[in-house]
Amino acid sequence: MNTKVTALDAPQKGWRYHSGTTLYTERFRDGRLIAASLQATGIPVYARDEDAGIPAFDLQIDGESLYFGWELADSALTGTDSATPGTRLVLRHTLKPVELEIVTIAGGDGFLRRRMRLTNTSPTLTLGLTSVSPLTGQIWPLVDNLRENLHESGELPYKVGRMMDVDWGTEGNFQWQDVPLSTEIAFNAKTGRSGHSTPFVIAHNNSQGGYFVTSLAWSANWRMSFTCNYSRGGSAGLMFAVAPTGPAPMRMLAPGESTDIPEVHFGLNYTGFDDTIQCWHRYLRRNVLQKAGNGLQPIIYNHWGFMEHEMTEPGLIKEIDIAAEIGAELFMVDAGWYADANTPWGETSGDWQTGNRLPNDLFPVFAHARAKGLKCGLWVEIESAGKESKLAKDHPDWFITRYGAPVQRVLDLAKPVVRDYVEATIFRLIEKYQLDMFRLDYNLTPWDGGFNPCDGRQENTLWRHNEAIYAIFDKVRQRYPDLQLENCSSGGGRTDLGMVGRFTTTWISDWMRMPRTVRILNGMSLALPPEYLDRLYGCCMAGSYRGSAEIHLHLLMLCHPTVSGLTPTLAEANPELLRLVKKYFAIYKNFIRPFHRDALIYHHTPTIAGADASGWCALEHVAADRSRAVAGVFRLVNAREDTFVMRFRGLDPARTYRVTSEPGSLVATTSGFTLQEEGLKIRLDTPLTSRLLLCEAVG
Repeated sequence: MNTKVTALDAPQKGWRYHSGTTLYTERFRDGRLIAASLQATGIPVYARDEDAGIPAFDLQIDGESLYFGWELADSALTGTDSATPGTRLVLRHTLKPVELEIVTIAGGDGFLRRRMRLTNTSPTLTLGLTSVSPLTGQIWPLVDNLRENLHESGELPYKVGRMMDVDWGTEGNFQWQDVPLSTEIAFNAKTGRSGHSTPFVIAHNNSQGGYFVTSLAWSANWRMSFTCNYSRGGSAGLMFAVAPTGPAPMRMLAPGESTDIPEVHFGLNYTGFDDTIQCWHRYLRRNVLQKAGNGLQPIIYNHWGFMEHEMTEPGLIKEIDIAAEIGAELFMVDAGWYADANTPWGETSGDWQTGNRLPNDLFPVFAHARAKGLKCGLWVEIESAGKESKLAKDHPDWFITRYGAPVQRVLDLAKPVVRDYVEATIFRLIEKYQLDMFRLDYNLTPWDGGFNPCDGRQENTLWRHNEAIYAIFDKVRQRYPDLQLENCSSGGGRTDLGMVGRFTTTWISDWMRMPRTVRILNGMSLALPPEYLDRLYGCCMAGSYRGSAEIHLHLLMLCHPTVSGLTPTLAEANPELLRLVKKYFAIYKNFIRPFHRDALIYHHTPTIAGADASGWCALEHVAADRSRAVAGVFRLVNAREDTFVMRFRGLDPARTYRVTSEPGSLVATTSGFTLQEEGLKIRLDTPLTSRLLLCEAVG
């Protein structure tokens, strides 16, 4: 794994983390933990050239900054014989009664992860967490001829890439943004979730190269900032800070109480953009993301389609027959199963018992699905309760309260009684129905969260809510290691690593319409490996209204596929559509899925402009051993040309490949060198059409 951690004693106490050729050095100096240097050459800088004054974190307790004034109580190397060595530091503050445990791990491929645990050591005082930045620092100091080089190139020294849009249905719009000289740029989420953006960023050194990636594992409000620390004397550096945010106090700590600070992941790469993303994906797959059973994701059929929430047992049986006919592998019962007929699904959530829509409960439905060879999943919005639910009427005090008034539907998991109810209900449903997949949705926008009185202050609820939901699903994973867990939050409302890292598949958007759905997958598969990302084809969410059938199916081949609403009944089905769905599902199962968990991803069009997505998109997924590849080439809207030259990047130039082009199942054999250097000319003369290219080594 090429990972190592070294303890340093001179000139000051310190630690150096080796992850690939990336080196991260911290020093304990003058009561502060200093982010001394981060570089990717494999060679440490001289100690005299390290940053001497950039703190590695910031912490405020009761409005007072504690980035200084610490003493080093303990330090130890951990995992020295493992692939993930690290350190455990214990800092005690000399002015405030707090202790901070910091665990930093070298995860390989140039990336590291940081965990922190904050403890109130006072025997009598309750403390309030005002704010915390678990990772701060400075990278890429530029000195040599900076002013001349900037003038000649006409560029600013640094830029950052992020998901620019923050509204529902606009996820995955990855774009670059320059960092002006001596100016801070910051971006955030404020909805009480990690948002329809995601706390993930790539920074680039325009002058001397290199990519820096960081991601915050936090499912509530957050902030990331970057500052070009420019000197008129001719030097610059890129300062950064990553932080959860919320009204203070974000978390109260009783005497002796501890809380975990959100994890942060970060790393550096100098090879190139594609290699940076591939290293990031390998790191996530190995260290952060979950697998269930054999790790192969089932093709999901979601019942919602034409039936939506007014379901019946006969209707669900018909849906199961469609799912089995097309080769789906898991049948998902979505919202509405718990309510009586003619009641809105959102207003009755919270009563997790079947209503009169399903007088025989779900048992006959799931029995029919299993008899057809399908696994079974169930949708639950466990953190909510609608105003017409029995729970809301019996427990009006179980909801968050903001500015003196309860907030509808948002349960307060900061309250132990609510947290215990939520946990017990999840376990009950999993065991009652012997579920193969539990689908968690969260169609709620808590904004600033709620407030609960605590020791004379008003503690914000967001922090404790995340603590509760994380702890619950950690228990679920431990108790049911083979259970598939599907994460959704109005589509892509919680795509941070705090949630994604506890689930086996994640919805990245509710927007399924062409062409924007292509850009959503294109952008979000930078932040997360594509096999974890759910996309859907069918009438659900108006996802089948635009473009050819095959452009939708081609997109599904490059992620984790779900279908919903292909036809009201099998008797009414379009025969050609059924043939195409069966064909592509067979391709996914037999050709793509076997290598997808380790695939190398190449983004030929990482940024896609336009309100909905203009021009072309090309994505290439290649097996780790280069023996297979799949590529999708999509003509979106407003493309200036009708031809795209697809030059493969991941194939072995010394091997020969059989290339199958869909639609048409056209087959040609050519060398990897030719596919890389000359490429294939893909001509599509109308918008919202595509080609799927399947490559298999034959020599």
